Amino acid sequence: MPKTRSLWRHRDFLLLWSGQTTSSLGTEISYLALPLVAGLVLHASPMDLGLLTAARRLPVLFASLPAGALSDRWRKRRTMISTFVISGCAMGTIPAAAVTGSLTLWQLYAVALVVATCEVFFTPAYQTYPLILLGPDNLMEGNAKLTSTVTVAGMAGQPLGGVLIAVFGPAKAVLADALSYLAGALTLALIRAPEPRPERAGDRPRLRVEIAEGLRYVVRHRVIGPLVLYMATVSFCLAALAALEVNYMVRELGWSSLATGLVLGLSMAGGLAAGVIAKPLTDRYGMPRVLLGTAAAYPLSTAPIGMVGPGLAGQVVVAASGALMIVVTLVFQSTQRSLRQLLTPPEMQGRLAATSRWLTWAATPVGAVLAGVLAEGAGMRATLLLFSAGMLVGPVVMWFSPLRTSQREIERQLATATAG
Repeated sequence: MPKTRSLWRHRDFLLLWSGQTTSSLGTEISYLALPLVAGLVLHASPMDLGLLTAARRLPVLFASLPAGALSDRWRKRRTMISTFVISGCAMGTIPAAAVTGSLTLWQLYAVALVVATCEVFFTPAYQTYPLILLGPDNLMEGNAKLTSTVTVAGMAGQPLGGVLIAVFGPAKAVLADALSYLAGALTLALIRAPEPRPERAGDRPRLRVEIAEGLRYVVRHRVIGPLVLYMATVSFCLAALAALEVNYMVRELGWSSLATGLVLGLSMAGGLAAGVIAKPLTDRYGMPRVLLGTAAAYPLSTAPIGMVGPGLAGQVVVAASGALMIVVTLVFQSTQRSLRQLLTPPEMQGRLAATSRWLTWAATPVGAVLAGVLAEGAGMRATLLLFSAGMLVGPVVMWFSPLRTSQREIERQLATATAG
């Protein structure tokens, strides 16, 4: 893909981008609504909330590795469409059950498992598709724009979720997420760009051999391995924080669902800058330095959640720290994804994405359940403070990685990959 072609005029990229934005909008609504369905409608305990978060993380642990190997065998766009349709149908059962009065925690767990499993198969296809669609020249810009989708969706999704919950209740608000998945599937179906035919399964090694190859590649890679270790330590703590934060704001700080949605939505405003600055930052400082800088800033963004009190002042602090988190997250994610893709051969891209995600998320169900257990005894505030402090481990991992010690060598490799 020539560098002179603007992505704003790239029809197929815009379809991919708009579809993912729509789906992410619905996901952000459910991020707020599902814990409140459990907590306010079904009167879930902190342990139940931890189990709900674990249900959304477990498929990553059990299905990511085969999903990555299969992604290298399947057409990426067809995989994404299928997972969107299944997820939309599954999410639609929640408002349907709410109307009939048959909604249970077990249904929430089941839907969370189904949707999370679909996401496991969607993710390696989605993460590797931009390289097919755009080529290496436009990859960083494309990844930055796609990553900024989270910002746009979060700014609109969580405040919209707060309004929908206030008007219709949390269970019925989930219908918006179901519809967003189906809209995303439609936009993907409209993409015209041909996709290279994957190598036939009969011409490839057995699935478990390919899974092992992907695992060895990531673990032994001197750059990608430490990067994934860092992401694993951060994800463990973030899963614990995510299991409690919404209900902590509503139950212990006394914020309304509308106020909580507005705070979380406003925090996403920081990401507007991230979508703009990610590529200029990497152009000026290089990917390794940008990754080191964002890793150092991450712990600052999670510390305030357990320190604030009720009222407007606490809401402002949480919104500001959340904005910092989104800036850091989006710049880091678009940069690390581009770095991994440029350093990895095409035939390993699906396994790279899935294996990295598996290693990153493997401990997150444990983090979510552990947060629930600790919150039962020590309270939500103390548990949030503990896992916020745990975020300090990540920058230490990055400091001793080749991203700091071998920056020039890595930058030469990236320049060669981009030129090629």
